[in-house]
Amino acid sequence: MYNKDAAGRGEIVFNGKAKCASCHVPPLFTEPGWNAHKPSDICIDDFQANRSPDKSYVTQGLKGLWSHMKGGFYHDGRFATLIDVVNHYNDCKKLSLTEEEKLDLIEYLKSI
Repeated sequence: MYNKDAAGRGEIVFNGKAKCASCHVPPLFTEPGWNAHKPSDICIDDFQANRSPDKSYVTQGLKGLWSHMKGGFYHDGRFATLIDVVNHYNDCKKLSLTEEEKLDLIEYLKSI
């Protein structure tokens, strides 16, 4: 479950300060068109990307994220929790999210 009030605030963070919607475009929450990014774009190694023909990662859809709560998140399950993912992007993209914004964003992610 998720906190509806926090999810509402998190949606504002998702679409604004965190810039998540620039790649995870609602309502499908993935990227239209060519939805591939080089590892350096998302601040991770190229281990899995090197297995694809264009050496990139596909923007994953975010619907049903709750189903990954026990298996890990990201392309290869490298992040155990949603806060790990949010912290990764906060550092990678230099978003300067507050702890409250991070928690609200997580509630929103759980709601989609």
